[in-house]
Amino acid sequence: MDNIFRTAMRGALFFAAACLLLWGVFPEWKSIFAGLLLGALASFMNALLLRRRVGIVGQALAGRSVRRMGLGLGSRIAMVLLVAMIAFKNPDTLNLPATLAACMMMPFMILVSAFLHNKRL
Repeated sequence: MDNIFRTAMRGALFFAAACLLLWGVFPEWKSIFAGLLLGALASFMNALLLRRRVGIVGQALAGRSVRRMGLGLGSRIAMVLLVAMIAFKNPDTLNLPATLAACMMMPFMILVSAFLHNKRL
């Protein structure tokens, strides 16, 4: 599972680097690439939060640690809401549809990464 997650994170970092590069190349589309970059970073953080949460639940089920309660889904929804509010407040700098579209990037990156890892086996 760690290899799949690591590959997905690497793909997300390449996507962020491509957004930065395209941001400099196409100045008239700056707000779109800035929105994609902000959404990708939020998606990246949500994936890290979900990975941490899955690890905690796995340890609790294995009986190795005391179950810690947390917000779970609420913290990930709050991250997307925060990013959407930032994009809504700055429409000249950030494109809201691009930001929201990129917020859903990591689940697809993990799916593609898992497919590629299983195809190799």
